[in-house]
Amino acid sequence: MQPPPRKGNYTKFLKNLHTEQLAKLALKNQNECELLEDIRQFTLKRSAIEKSYSEALLKISSAYLNKKQACIPEIKMDGAEEKWNMWSVWQTVLEENEKLARARLAAVEVFQQQIADEAKVLRNTKLNSSKRCIENLGVVQKELQNSVTDVDKTKKIYFDEEHSAHDVRDKARDIEEKLKKKKGSFFQSITSLQKNSARVTSRKEQLEEKSTGARNDYILSLAAANAHQNRYFTIDLQTTMATMENYVYERVADYLALIGRTELLTCSATQNSFGKIRDQAQQLTREYNLQCCYLYYPVLKQHIQYEFEACDQDPVRKITADHESAAETLSREGKRWAGRVARESNVIRECARKLAVCTALREAGHRTDPNDQNGPDLETKIDEFRENIRKSEISKAKAEARLECLRIGGINVDEWIQEAETLSVQEMPRSASSLSMRTDASGQGENPSSDSFYDSDNAEQDQPVSESSPAPKQPEPPLDEFAPDSDEDEEFGVEQERQKIEQISHGWDDPTQVDWGAEEAAAAAASQAAAEAGIAAAQQQQEQQQQQSQQPASQTFKCTALYSYTAQNPDELTIVESEQLEVVGEGDGDGWLRARNYRGEEGFVPHNYLDVERDTPVDTHTPAQLSTQISFSSVDYTVDNEDQDPMQDSGQSPDQISVISAPRKVNNQLYCVALYDYDATAEDELTFEEGQIIKLITKSPHGVDDGWWEGELMGKIGNFPSLVVEECDENGEPLTDAEDESPPPSAPPTFAAPAPPPPMILHEATPPEGESPKMTNNGPAIDKFEFEMNTNQHEQYGTQFSAPPPSQAPPGRGGRYYGRGISTRGRGSRSRSSYC
Repeated sequence: MQPPPRKGNYTKFLKNLHTEQLAKLALKNQNECELLEDIRQFTLKRSAIEKSYSEALLKISSAYLNKKQACIPEIKMDGAEEKWNMWSVWQTVLEENEKLARARLAAVEVFQQQIADEAKVLRNTKLNSSKRCIENLGVVQKELQNSVTDVDKTKKIYFDEEHSAHDVRDKARDIEEKLKKKKGSFFQSITSLQKNSARVTSRKEQLEEKSTGARNDYILSLAAANAHQNRYFTIDLQTTMATMENYVYERVADYLALIGRTELLTCSATQNSFGKIRDQAQQLTREYNLQCCYLYYPVLKQHIQYEFEACDQDPVRKITADHESAAETLSREGKRWAGRVARESNVIRECARKLAVCTALREAGHRTDPNDQNGPDLETKIDEFRENIRKSEISKAKAEARLECLRIGGINVDEWIQEAETLSVQEMPRSASSLSMRTDASGQGENPSSDSFYDSDNAEQDQPVSESSPAPKQPEPPLDEFAPDSDEDEEFGVEQERQKIEQISHGWDDPTQVDWGAEEAAAAAASQAAAEAGIAAAQQQQEQQQQQSQQPASQTFKCTALYSYTAQNPDELTIVESEQLEVVGEGDGDGWLRARNYRGEEGFVPHNYLDVERDTPVDTHTPAQLSTQISFSSVDYTVDNEDQDPMQDSGQSPDQISVISAPRKVNNQLYCVALYDYDATAEDELTFEEGQIIKLITKSPHGVDDGWWEGELMGKIGNFPSLVVEECDENGEPLTDAEDESPPPSAPPTFAAPAPPPPMILHEATPPEGESPKMTNNGPAIDKFEFEMNTNQHEQYGTQFSAPPPSQAPPGRGGRYYGRGISTRGRGSRSRSSYC
């Protein structure tokens, strides 16, 4: 161990030392890279020589022998095993090649592939990694300098307090001697001396207490700084050097040994010379090379440890608890650092586990975590975990050093250490996991905690670990000692979003589950709901107009997908009918809009496929928008009982109901009636006449909606164009037009059943009392209702449920022979066009 630095400012001396270490490390790496480049260039030039091998080899060998290079000295000891550093071995290689200039090249290609190419890769890797390693080491050095700065501060405070206490002790001693001799002065009586003695004695006790506290702080910070120095020298500095070396000694040894082995196999005449090279290369080890480098760069071997410097011949060399306040403070310190050791051990263990997982994924060929595709890459995660482990190990080492200092001072810290290590899982903060999260119907999840929430080493509000203290229900704010794990936070975030969705959708009603029991009660409820909805809609429209006047130019709007659309190009977005979207861009004015779904995916969709609500801008910063981001394509709808009344307990407010529609029996089998005669043009097509009823099998027989349907007629199955038929029931009656004309409601939330929506029946007369419902061929009759609306309500209803204008008719299906207004976009260019 090197002698401690001179007395004075430790920080200034340490900064100069660190600066010199960084410079020497850079110089060492430069020498290694120059050596690798020399080996590479030498091998390439040597491989290029075939015919005039002897003269050329002699020339380049002499050139490299005369080249100035790092003169790393050898360590020669009598009786010890002979060893070589890589610079000396390289010198031997050049000398033997100069002697054996007429040697043959039997493995030129082997030299070029296994030495020249790998040396180039190794050199480039070292050059790229050296800058980052030096920067990281500089950060570590700054942390160490901060710890030493604390030593300087506490040392200064200790010296000031001890000086003051020492002066007061001398003064009190003089007064006590005068009192013992009962000798006063001409201007001072014995009584005044006694009073002065009491006052000075009181001040002496106060200053001694302060001096003791300052000494204790100084000793603690000194122990922490020494522990940090140990960590820096034994781990951080060595790790940085090993990373910058990148196994250069072993690889250079392999290169040079390969030269020797190959030449021995191919040229027996040069066996002795290259045998010497091989033997020396086999003696080349990193430990011996480091010893030689330490001899050449002694600053790299300088390990600093600080010793306690007594002030004014202070005999105390360890922590003392002579005063009650000091004992209490030291007790708190012991509990605090015992808890810190246990917590940092958990952090190290957890980070090591995650680091092993990420390393295994990287070795398996993954670039990112398969469970977190949008997160950082594995290299970033590995570096983050290593940094967290390093910081935790530093904090743990410093805490253990403080505990050892307390133990030497007679403080019982073993009990606190054992208590901290045997805490139960509920009493120790732990990392959140998916197994510890509650996912029951209550929607209450356990708050995750993470080892990253432990405060840093310089925090002043650390709480002591106690058995009687309950586990914290809220995690502490994370500091920069350990960043929280992104995977665990993502799982917890998904759970929170699910709970929010359940809370938001708690009061929503399924329109297919409305009870249409008593006609008078339904009519009265519908009238009241419509009136209240009209008033609320008018107020909402007025508020939206006021907000629209203050909207910026870059607002987004809500919209509803009128039809399903499958993306045909990479920059398009696949949408599902009735899906809630957000318009984020107007496109190029060519009939396409840029929309975003609930997953945050963006892309272009046809304008006439959307029902854009221009008067309802989306505020992306409010939690209420969560409900509008729920895609209908991801919701499973199940109707258990059509007769139950979900409205009685729903608690739904009237302003959430736009139109109440009557349920009807849904027939899963579809039929269509021929509008025109059609003759088959292929073997897989059907021939039919006008008025024939065809049993519909599927509307997309080719996997896409291309305008051709597949059906069955008189036992024969085939395809036919959808333009010459019309959907109907099994008896040939056309379906209600209300289904086709009514766009999907836009009031949140609207959950449409998989079957076609029920018809909208408004302003129909109520059947006379006692009259039975009429039966149709489709099944039982549909109960009807009516309610009155004023002018404002009619306008509001018209804006929400009117059919789209003819100019914006929804696109139909484009077939092989027929086209119905499907929007297409040219591939390979940014221009888009709509074909009708």
